[in-house]
Amino acid sequence: MAKMEQTTINLWVKMEPFIVGALQIPPPSKLSMHYLRKMSTYVRMRSSEGYYPYLSWPMWRHIACGKLQLEKDLAWLYFELFDSLVERKSEKRLEWAELSVDTLRFLIFLYIQQLNKVSLRTSLLGDEWPNPRSKSYSLTGESTNQIKNWNDSYHQDFVHNHLQDLLELLLDPDQLTASSHSTHNSLVSPEAVRALSFLIEGSVNSNRTIHQLHELALWQPLHAKSGYSKIFKAFFFSKFESWVRACLTMNPFGITACLKSGKKLAWAHQVEGASKRARIACNTPMVPPAHRVVVMSQVYKQTLAKSSDTLEDTHVKIHRCCESFIYLLSPLRSVTIEKCRNSTFVLGPVQTVVHLHSCDNVRLIVVCHRLSLSSTISCTLHILTPTRPLILLGNEAVTFAPYHTHYPMLEDHMARTGLATVPNYWDNPMLVCKENCDGDVFRLLPSSEFYPFVVPFEMEGDTTEIPGGLPPAYQKALNQREQRIRIWQKTVKEAGLTKDQRKSFQMLVENKFYEWLVYTGSRQQLDSLVLPAAVFGAIAVQFLGADTGANNAGVQPSPAVTSLVGICFFCALLVFQITFYEGKNFQGRRYESDRDCLDFHTDLSRCNSIRVEGGAWVVYERPNFAGNMYVLTHGEYPEYQRWMGLNDRVSSCKYIQLPGAGKYHIQLYEKGDFSGQMHDYSDDCPSVMEQFHFREIYSCKVLDGAWVFYEHPNYRGRQYYLERGEYSKPMEWGAASPVVQSFRRIAE
Repeated sequence: MAKMEQTTINLWVKMEPFIVGALQIPPPSKLSMHYLRKMSTYVRMRSSEGYYPYLSWPMWRHIACGKLQLEKDLAWLYFELFDSLVERKSEKRLEWAELSVDTLRFLIFLYIQQLNKVSLRTSLLGDEWPNPRSKSYSLTGESTNQIKNWNDSYHQDFVHNHLQDLLELLLDPDQLTASSHSTHNSLVSPEAVRALSFLIEGSVNSNRTIHQLHELALWQPLHAKSGYSKIFKAFFFSKFESWVRACLTMNPFGITACLKSGKKLAWAHQVEGASKRARIACNTPMVPPAHRVVVMSQVYKQTLAKSSDTLEDTHVKIHRCCESFIYLLSPLRSVTIEKCRNSTFVLGPVQTVVHLHSCDNVRLIVVCHRLSLSSTISCTLHILTPTRPLILLGNEAVTFAPYHTHYPMLEDHMARTGLATVPNYWDNPMLVCKENCDGDVFRLLPSSEFYPFVVPFEMEGDTTEIPGGLPPAYQKALNQREQRIRIWQKTVKEAGLTKDQRKSFQMLVENKFYEWLVYTGSRQQLDSLVLPAAVFGAIAVQFLGADTGANNAGVQPSPAVTSLVGICFFCALLVFQITFYEGKNFQGRRYESDRDCLDFHTDLSRCNSIRVEGGAWVVYERPNFAGNMYVLTHGEYPEYQRWMGLNDRVSSCKYIQLPGAGKYHIQLYEKGDFSGQMHDYSDDCPSVMEQFHFREIYSCKVLDGAWVFYEHPNYRGRQYYLERGEYSKPMEWGAASPVVQSFRRIAE
């Protein structure tokens, strides 16, 4: 630290205890200062029974339910909510051992629930109304009355106005009068000051290095100012209080500082018709990791997608966004979504809390530690959470649904935030204010209305399916819909349409689908996405299906289907064709097929190029699906070497029915008839020797998906197509020997 003669101490109120820890409801009357003082005395008198200095859950339950008359669920909510503020490594947070908390800090946590207390007296005095002395800045630079949990000016005023109460709450009982008040000679213990560090931190000479309150107060050059006595090994109450008040200033890393002097991000663009410009600001390049903030406001009719270091571990506030699709695919610390309408938010895992406030017709898709709602209307929440969702005041027509998407880095991000797939209480919300809430305020989404959601962006990572899977009823509904899709595909395939009829039919479907996009507003998201062509096939394969019906008027998809995926899906339905050409580079005579063909060598004696316009196919060297086989997916093959052909002979072809759910699972056996050591696998394998330390597979079971075995490593040599089923010996997949040195999944 700096030398004393140059020292200026700045203290400020931490933001996180209020953003994450203060419930946005008036606190129970039994959490008033009067009862908290009684609790403070009670726990100290029973320190030998597990009440102090650490308070266990059974002891808190005894106090909360027996003394304060709180319901058990509410008592647990406060206890677990405080625990979520305790810094732990992510792997520790996955362990749900019996909890105990720091008693004094927990008392402070209970006291700051008064932040959202509404009283007639304070309203008449003006504290409940916008105060000209307590300004917070909007992204346009104007003064605005934000919700209190994010208003760092209000945090500062709250601590400044209640500092005496906070200190008296932390005093030992023998330092208080009979009426539980301090005196001029009262002493504040170092443990009490350490507890107050839960709310206050600071720096020396405006240095970026942050110190906890107790570190600064116990710093030897400051003893005279902070009131520390080496004789009593404690702080004089009045002197310590005066020192804290004198040093208390605005949080230099809070939202006000972020909006006033933080970095403005050009993530959104101006949209014609928007009355105000979208504003996004962050303080992440200039602040310590625990104080990172991103604020986003007035994003209008846009699709905004980000996964970046700027977002990681930040507190995010999304404000007044309308008719937009916002993807923030990074691990986040907390998220508040306020006053947004007609929008979809897809978030990376949130380590602490997601709060929706004053939102209308918002869809939220997130894995989070906790979710809370206040003053929302017609919002749909697809969530995975280890705690019960909190329904606070003023909500109407809320729908809860299981988490239904994934992106490649999702499981890695979940591990970093300490979130797992179990337990999952998405379907067990808690009405926190039962006396002011209608029991019909929420519903669980019926499985008949459930559709998966595809994140339409190409990213690196290993997650290929929804973490933890879906509840059985929802998975069953998807399986049934997938079966209907197969029937529909078969119907279209066997309809015998000519090429011109297929084109007319496809045009009719696309026109109807376009009308639906415009009608539902989903066209907006599609127009704002720019994707590489390779992504479309991957999305179509992952798509699980929509309600479809075929008649002369075309096909009407379910409104729940993501627009981009819907287009990919319908194109895949209508175009599955393979064309064989006699010459290289698609020259000479040709033969077209949109179905299995046992023998076309009389129409085309040799084949030197192939174009696959849709679907996945296996082509055979000889008629009747015999001879060397080659697996081809969507694309162009201008010469036979491109499909690893041994010659220019191809005489039959078969359409590959790909799994609608995009699931792949194969079991490999080192001996025939499914004996010997078994290996489960669900990914591509370029080298069987490197992965499993053998080069021969004698039997296998394909449980999900379609696969191709290769004779040599890196997907070279003879190919063998395997669909779902059991293969007790190599001959059953068409091989003369068990040599398999690489294999991979077949995806369009």
